[in-house]
Amino acid sequence: MTRIDNLPLSVPQMDREHDELIAQANEFSAAGDRGACRAELKLRLTLLIEGFQHHFDSEEDLMRANGFPGLKLHSDEHRKLMGQISGLRDGVGSGVVALCDALVLFVRLWVEQHVARADTSFAQFLHDAKIHYA
Repeated sequence: MTRIDNLPLSVPQMDREHDELIAQANEFSAAGDRGACRAELKLRLTLLIEGFQHHFDSEEDLMRANGFPGLKLHSDEHRKLMGQISGLRDGVGSGVVALCDALVLFVRLWVEQHVARADTSFAQFLHDAKIHYA
């Protein structure tokens, strides 16, 4: 499976969090590639979910603090994505979702598309507004 590479937005806080999430997604992908057991994949998905929840909370706080007009739409996408990946994790744990390349690919694309599309829009807002961030 292809690794997810760094997707820098030039917003240090977001880039740090994305790097951590990308590392977790790559670990999940590697576990899938080596045929890890269902319990390990469920654990790795749980860790990824926790990482995303932390990132989404942090990102939404940054959006609120800076008056980002797309906050509601972006937050709605966060909730949708959390529901999808939580459902997958539960399906892996129960055996309903098969351990396959399609599952690993979904997680990888989920990370890449959210960062490349939704988070890039917010980063551009910050850059355009010349907002200083940590």
